[in-house]
Amino acid sequence: MYTGLAWSLPECKTPQGLNSDDAANYCMIHTFRTACLLGLGYDLEKGNWTVMRSHYEGCTIKGCDQFLEETGALSESLFEKACNFVQFDRR
Repeated sequence: MYTGLAWSLPECKTPQGLNSDDAANYCMIHTFRTACLLGLGYDLEKGNWTVMRSHYEGCTIKGCDQFLEETGALSESLFEKACNFVQFDRR
């Protein structure tokens, strides 16, 4: 039997202009970002959660990087909608 830590993810709202594959991948990045924010101690189960912008952007960059490591690819559209921060070291 497997038991693990469970939490309620904030809803993944995909931006317009993504195809269905990119929308699913966007939600994967959203999941990685959420896990990062939870690791920083944020309580995202409240309806009115707020995070520091630098933490949100840092966790987004980590999520994009983790997505790249796991899949080896990131479409231009997904990069522009999910990962386009100046600090992000695009490969």
